[in-house]
Amino acid sequence: MIYKLLLGAVLGLFISITTTANESPIRLGWQVPWATQGQLVMALKYTNISKLTDTHIEYSGFSYGGPLNKAALGNNVDILLTADQPAMVLVSRNPNFRIVSRMMYNRVCIYVPPASPLNSLADISGKTIMGPIGAAAERVALTALKKADVDITKLRIGQLDMAQQSALLIRNNNNKSWPEIDALFGFDPLPAVFDAQEKARMIHCGKVVSVVVAHKDMIDKRRDELTQFLKAFKMSWHYFTKNPETLNRLFSRDSKLEVSNEILDNAASIEPNRWVERYEDLHFGFTNSDYETFEQSNQFLLNKKIITQPVDMQKFIDLSIVSSAESEPSKELLDAIIVDDAQ
Repeated sequence: MIYKLLLGAVLGLFISITTTANESPIRLGWQVPWATQGQLVMALKYTNISKLTDTHIEYSGFSYGGPLNKAALGNNVDILLTADQPAMVLVSRNPNFRIVSRMMYNRVCIYVPPASPLNSLADISGKTIMGPIGAAAERVALTALKKADVDITKLRIGQLDMAQQSALLIRNNNNKSWPEIDALFGFDPLPAVFDAQEKARMIHCGKVVSVVVAHKDMIDKRRDELTQFLKAFKMSWHYFTKNPETLNRLFSRDSKLEVSNEILDNAASIEPNRWVERYEDLHFGFTNSDYETFEQSNQFLLNKKIITQPVDMQKFIDLSIVSSAESEPSKELLDAIIVDDAQ
């Protein structure tokens, strides 16, 4: 009883210190079929983390990064969870956005029908390959094909987002071919699902750097709210490390995907934060390799003429809030996280 009273006092003091009268919620843009990002959003939506940090969030879900960018450019979201390439396209078109944290690494793959005669990247030469155009999955796929000496100019490349891919593979019962498509590229968890269901076979998988992006107004005019959001985001990561099955289940439900724990664990395995034991070991900054990835994205987008001028991503990165010691929660606060609504 004494412990509960003390805990209530600590939480009450924390909230009284950090609470501000937020008139408008933070409009968060996220990508519904995208793990591990999806589990982090589930922690924000279905635990009491938002209450504990006095963070008010309005959730807007998108199928992939292209439509999410359009929403950001239309001033319909304040913060967005996205990958390196869409983030670079966004700041090239509106320099009033900033990367405020690393979100995660995630796997992107190239895959073919299980019994397809295509067995290597080189076999895709001259074929039709489709996926979410504008997402980082496209860049990684085409970069891998180029390294395999595939002439990119002779490929037939088309748009097929992850929801459309899922519908295609559900309808198709031929394990040797897909209608007018030789190969697909996309991001987990769906490639892992397709593989587990024996609807696709992976030929190549790579990694992208995914980030949290905020409008500059969040930094300049709503800094306290952004601080609380990033605190909530970090706490969501911590909760995920301790309760993966709970968040996996909620993600599977909300995304309407039949995704097992094993599949989602495989998708998350590429991210070091998934496996840390202590909150203080979570890492939200960027490595030298990450900055090299940003430069590769820059060159790729220039070559594709998606952007017309080079973008120095370091000028658009502000990690001052996420790395602030003031945003570190107490052990009592972390222990107070519970699922509020798992119905």
